[in-house]
Amino acid sequence: MEMFLGFLVLLACLIIGVRHGGIGLAVISGIGLVIYTFIFGYKPGTPPIDVMLTILAVVTCAGFLQTSGGLTVMLKYAEKFLRNNPKHVTILAPLTTWFLTVLCGTGHVVYTMFPIIYDIAIKQNIRPERPMAVASVASQMGICASPVSVAIVSIVGFMATAGHNYSVLQILAVAMPATGLGVFMAALWSYRRGKDLDKDERFQEFIKDPANKEYVYGDSESLMNKELPPSFYHAMYIFFTGIIVIAILGNFPDLLPHFPNAKGDMKPISMTAVIQMVMLLVAATILFVCKVKAKDVGNSQVFKSGIVALVSVYGVAWMANTCFGAHMTFLKDFLGNAVAQYP
Repeated sequence: MEMFLGFLVLLACLIIGVRHGGIGLAVISGIGLVIYTFIFGYKPGTPPIDVMLTILAVVTCAGFLQTSGGLTVMLKYAEKFLRNNPKHVTILAPLTTWFLTVLCGTGHVVYTMFPIIYDIAIKQNIRPERPMAVASVASQMGICASPVSVAIVSIVGFMATAGHNYSVLQILAVAMPATGLGVFMAALWSYRRGKDLDKDERFQEFIKDPANKEYVYGDSESLMNKELPPSFYHAMYIFFTGIIVIAILGNFPDLLPHFPNAKGDMKPISMTAVIQMVMLLVAATILFVCKVKAKDVGNSQVFKSGIVALVSVYGVAWMANTCFGAHMTFLKDFLGNAVAQYP
């Protein structure tokens, strides 16, 4: 009964917190933590420090990428690809946002793509929510297929703990086709979502007003005709080099520094630490080579959004760890018996 009440508290905090957004979700998780600790008597869990630090390193690097203009180059190529194939934007837009996340390790880099996707869709008389809804989800699915994401490193760690030593590239060989195919299938499902605009009576009635029509079909947002300075391209190349380095080190652990563990055995440093170090190194390289003003990074959209996500992870994960940690023995026994009875 106590576990059931604890789960209800967790669920209530999540439902209320989601209504207030990322930071609101984090602080409302504090209510659950106080209830668990002072009323239920649960021992406070441990915040996911490694995950949070990795998110911070990746978001910081992505912030430097955006401030330096490297992200603009990537978005320009993505836009060019979509505008060259406008009739298939419902399928290609989600795949594009998925691929951008795979490259950058965070879904926050794709926000600039959404006005472009909308513009392409509406100009083709395609219902904009068809590509945009799936593109939003796809931008998060890419996290599970990115060599610089916390998710992939965590999977490698979990598998190693269970006695299965798979490299980052071996995990990606499964995760990339799986998530990519999932995004493609979701895009196919969305292909006929809602009425076509020319058959939607409410939409046609709305655009009869010239002001409304101008609002809907207004000026295009485009990067296509913008001339970008060489430093923008340099930043992109530096970032890609960092991704390649992480992929190589993740697949060849013998290249990593080795240090003795508690038993005295020589073990390579964790890939979580490697991602953090390489991302900071890439950010520093962009800082010097591309002459970025470090103070401007804090004002970038990617950095701000990433920090909100970081705070949200901090509160929610700590609350969930406290809730389930108090019943871990029961859960292990219950689930273990279920698996044993139904192998």
